[in-house]
Amino acid sequence: MTNLGRQKRRLIREGKRKIDHHIETKLIVKILRACTTDDQNLLQHPNYYKVIAWTDPVEPYTTQVWVSKGNYWKYNTELAIPLDSPAKYLYLELFRKHSSRDPATSDGEVAIGRAKIRLPKDGKFSGAARLVDLNSDRCIVDKGTLELSLELIHTIVVT
Repeated sequence: MTNLGRQKRRLIREGKRKIDHHIETKLIVKILRACTTDDQNLLQHPNYYKVIAWTDPVEPYTTQVWVSKGNYWKYNTELAIPLDSPAKYLYLELFRKHSSRDPATSDGEVAIGRAKIRLPKDGKFSGAARLVDLNSDRCIVDKGTLELSLELIHTIVVT
């Protein structure tokens, strides 16, 4: 599944030259739709959202900021995450930006919810990720869903 985990290296002799083959793996994350439980009032100002996704916490990938109208919206964005180390899960966080309800944040971003998705072994996965967060009593509460699809793409690279 990943380059280091299942990397298949082989050296092939062609005369005196050696050719090194290895497999690069990319995870294509398509975020199709989102729904949050916070935005039930259709008369309020629109909110701005972005999604941060990662398999390695050192390298997060961010979507563009988009505007919601109501509590359900279509986004249709795609992230390509190279898998350089063995990973089993994709982590997602939905952030609200420039929120009038949460003006005291230092950078204007508020984490709405988080999701943890097991990566597919091969091929594609489509479904919805449940966004959860902790309330003031440190209990897990449902904050919405992200509808997405995951696809692993393996390419052979000759160096």
